[in-house]
Amino acid sequence: MNKKDFKVCMQQGRGQCHLVLKGEKDIAKYKDIVLWGCLHNLSYDTQCEGVRAEYVYHLTTFFRDEEYFVRPIIKAFSTLANKKDYLFQHFSTLLSLFAKNGNADALFALQQKYEQLYTTLLNKRSFNTYDFERDNFQHFCITILPSNSDDANYKTIRDLGRLFKENPHYDCDSFDWLCFSLEKQLGKRNFYQMLERDSKNCDYAKCFYESYLQIAKKREENQKRPVFKPQAPSVEAIREEISTTGRLSPYAKIRFSRYADTEARKQLAKIVLAETNLDQKAELLSTFFNSEFPISHESLVEYAHSTHERLREVALGVLSNCQSKVVHDYALLLLEEEKHKAYTLKILLKNYAPSDKDLLLGALYALDINYEEESGWHHIDFKILDLFDSGKKLPKEFLHYVYKTTLCSCCRYRAVRALAKHRWLTKEIIEECRYDSNDKITGYINRYYPQK
Repeated sequence: MNKKDFKVCMQQGRGQCHLVLKGEKDIAKYKDIVLWGCLHNLSYDTQCEGVRAEYVYHLTTFFRDEEYFVRPIIKAFSTLANKKDYLFQHFSTLLSLFAKNGNADALFALQQKYEQLYTTLLNKRSFNTYDFERDNFQHFCITILPSNSDDANYKTIRDLGRLFKENPHYDCDSFDWLCFSLEKQLGKRNFYQMLERDSKNCDYAKCFYESYLQIAKKREENQKRPVFKPQAPSVEAIREEISTTGRLSPYAKIRFSRYADTEARKQLAKIVLAETNLDQKAELLSTFFNSEFPISHESLVEYAHSTHERLREVALGVLSNCQSKVVHDYALLLLEEEKHKAYTLKILLKNYAPSDKDLLLGALYALDINYEEESGWHHIDFKILDLFDSGKKLPKEFLHYVYKTTLCSCCRYRAVRALAKHRWLTKEIIEECRYDSNDKITGYINRYYPQK
């Protein structure tokens, strides 16, 4: 594998990087690429995937040269802006892994960062913007929890109690994720007993304990609340909202898309066709953005040619959920003209015919896959996976495409599950998946395809 391909594979988080470093004799050429991975958050969607620090840390171990990686990481970590929260999570998790392996420099850098963040929170009095310091401190504490001793956990709790006492802006509700993690780490009953016991001997622990009891009470009250059952807004309510405000709230669109019955959908579709105000027509049509338009696909094709930009965009989006010969032929025309490529590919996938296979795969592999998602590749991946989930008969090559190209490990997990369901997993993919950045993938593969 050349260096460019290795970097792409590492950005994707695939286990092939592990196999390359394990199998090649001269791996020095990949060393600077792995360092680059250490200094960047490789996750496509950190909120869903988490950081990939453990994945890239594992790659560093092949080179048996911790200092080469640790020093640049510490330098970047120590000068990192507070607003770079995902990169903060990546660095703190990565350094904690080096520290756990006995690296004193990594441990010292973590201790310094803890004191720096804690002091900032103690003295903070301006809360006009988002509190990145609070989030970073909370994540930091959660990162080091698994390797903490009881004494270290006591210190965290007492430090938080002192924070609540000296800066009343904060309480356990400000650190609910950390409280949940402490419960999980120590066991909810043991955690409660520890707080009760420690609060008798330390004012700071008592302050934390009293705040914790308040959020525990809130949880119980929330669990007793009746479950809200959403209903679709009526067609009349949708028309009234649009005529009054000119727009329809996302909440109303979602509820109509999910819960409206067939008759209501047809009634609203007829209103769309009859509407002469193009702004309102586009807004009415947008309620079908996630479902099939129940009548007149010919009209949608006409709207997709409109000079009205909003109507054209909405029509193309709705067409990607419609299935008919008219829509299929229109998609082939768009592909030939190289127009609206992301929409075109989704429309053609929905209307797939065996004769489209080579044409479609060629267009898919020609897409530029980057973190900015300028080509719309992530939405196209979703379309492929959703079609397989719905029972659409597509060739295995489309799942292979998602697996081989996506930067999103959540989509790769879905692709692996779909490949396994159809018995299309190859030995090569199975072995790669044992070392994937996504622990759901590694867990699934090792459970159902154990090594012999």
